[in-house]
Amino acid sequence: MLMLGLVFDPRPARLAVAGALSRIDPLWALRGSGPLGLRRLPDPVSPGLGWVALEPIFTGVCGSDVTQATLQADWDNPLSGLVSFPHVMGHEIVARVTDPAGADLSVGETVVVNPWLGCAARGLPPCPACADGMLPLCAHQGEPLPGVSGTGIHTGNIRGLPGGMGTRMHAHRSQLRCLPGGLEPQAGVLADPLAVGAHAAEQVLGGGRIAKSDIVVVLGAGTIGLGVAASLRRLGAGRVLMSAAWPYQRALVEALGAETISHRPEAVVRHIAEAAGGRLSRPWRGLPWLIAGGAAAVVDAVGSTATAELSLAIVRPGGRVVRVGVGRARRTQATLTYFKEVTVVGSNGYRRDDLATALAMLAGGDVPWRDWLTHRFPLAAWRQAFRTAARPQEHAAVKVTIAIDDKS
Repeated sequence: MLMLGLVFDPRPARLAVAGALSRIDPLWALRGSGPLGLRRLPDPVSPGLGWVALEPIFTGVCGSDVTQATLQADWDNPLSGLVSFPHVMGHEIVARVTDPAGADLSVGETVVVNPWLGCAARGLPPCPACADGMLPLCAHQGEPLPGVSGTGIHTGNIRGLPGGMGTRMHAHRSQLRCLPGGLEPQAGVLADPLAVGAHAAEQVLGGGRIAKSDIVVVLGAGTIGLGVAASLRRLGAGRVLMSAAWPYQRALVEALGAETISHRPEAVVRHIAEAAGGRLSRPWRGLPWLIAGGAAAVVDAVGSTATAELSLAIVRPGGRVVRVGVGRARRTQATLTYFKEVTVVGSNGYRRDDLATALAMLAGGDVPWRDWLTHRFPLAAWRQAFRTAARPQEHAAVKVTIAIDDKS
């Protein structure tokens, strides 16, 4: 049998023109001559014992998917050695079990896929990271998976293991969580990004208890940023401020009990100075910054050079910056890291239990998930889905979803 899959194939013949023109117009790479295309492929073969056959129902279009598809990633990105091509994309997945292969699941059961592949999927005893549930830091990341051609860090970037933007796939039983009863399957698309937000929020608290009077700033009001804010509020943060680039995001931020602030760097600095009673220093060039006072913690859910520098400008001395956003590398003015003795922490993926937390938040009504799922397209309309996700401000988009079995 044949399946349909959205394949990213970066062979030189496909990259030559698309790569050059995507620097002028990022959406050029989504045209017919680009590296991404819908193909008929042989049905995937099970890698072996413990692997469950699935039919994806809904798959989210992540910001990292857009960066990859539009060829905006850095050519010297260190993670390029941990993926294999060509591959079927998609890692924010809700799927239906078609063959449990002996696992404690039933045919037709709806599951959410944790895309990270750790020791269990490789048939190995757990390394310290996997024992702690932190699969993204597995000591065997990038090593081959038995029965799978190609290597990769998670589902959706491995040659021989199709991701969720296709009609068939396999996932290891250790990756699967059953959808809570009563929760609509489409809501499950948000479990992965919400879990990412939950982990980033825990990283904030890793610096010590946040007092109710402390200010925590989240830069970026996309799906990840909203997930961070919702999780911070769940963990007891009293005052959460979020930068929002577009007017439609204001209602989404305020629905979480957070305060909306401008996304413009100088306006953010002034706002935090006033809110925290901080004292400003003005350099010869560049942003003013808080030499005293400021936010107890800043979560950068954008990942650009501008937000990296803004984070350092507004965090208080001895404060904490958590970087969860993924952006292109640029020169970054990082002097304030040492001057303020700021702790800068990365936040990569999530712990295994964070996915359960995210599903509980969705099922319990802790987030207005219907307002976050703004656009849905059938797999055949994947170009429109990626264009919408690439330019959210033009469509008031938050989370764009591909309905895999939708024929409309």
